[in-house]
Amino acid sequence: MRTRFLPRHWPLGLAALIVAAGILAVFGPADMATNPVIGWSTSLYRSVDSATASWPASAGTVSDLVAEAGLLALAGMLAVLLWWGRRDTRTLAVGLAAGAGAVGSAVATLAVKSVVTEERPCTALPGVHALSECPPLGDWSFPSNHSGIAAALATAVVLAALAAGRVWFGVAAVVVALVVGASRVVSGVHYPHDVAAGLVFGSCIALAFAVALTPIAAVVVRRVGLGSPSREPAHY
Repeated sequence: MRTRFLPRHWPLGLAALIVAAGILAVFGPADMATNPVIGWSTSLYRSVDSATASWPASAGTVSDLVAEAGLLALAGMLAVLLWWGRRDTRTLAVGLAAGAGAVGSAVATLAVKSVVTEERPCTALPGVHALSECPPLGDWSFPSNHSGIAAALATAVVLAALAAGRVWFGVAAVVVALVVGASRVVSGVHYPHDVAAGLVFGSCIALAFAVALTPIAAVVVRRVGLGSPSREPAHY
């Protein structure tokens, strides 16, 4: 059965990629110190750093675990939705297509890091206290890879949840992604703008993957005997 997802909604994918490119235009390889956005971000980072300065060393381990557990939770939520929707072509197709965006986000954020080469705040700012061990020089800060992957997974969960009629599941995924991003600032290894950019970047990439790959995923799902041939992928 032919789907109209791509012809009708390709502008969404294009818009998502334009937004992601806009992030690079704002933060590109120019001198980060002269970027007007960095001022408020650095101030907020220092405020968080001051608030956590008296926390025990174990808090850094907890913060790191929260970030990793959040990613696992989001992946698990997507897996549960795909299991629930295993008889529904549209849920499977949209979930799988957008879920592939998590891999795309991981690769893309690493590529952006190598272009922008922003130093981690825990090494760039004098006198700060980081709860977690600061990554070595060369492990760049912008954008946050954890935040990008979390946003991509959360976007996949939201789209699959909408297709499956389980909106509350998508709301929970958004909350988890925000917690993952916040934990990276609390741990001291990222500026707030790193996290914000990662969240937007990851979400845009997942949306673009969903628009581009859902028709293909729908065909694959049907050919392997999953889903229902009577239902088309959701039209977003």
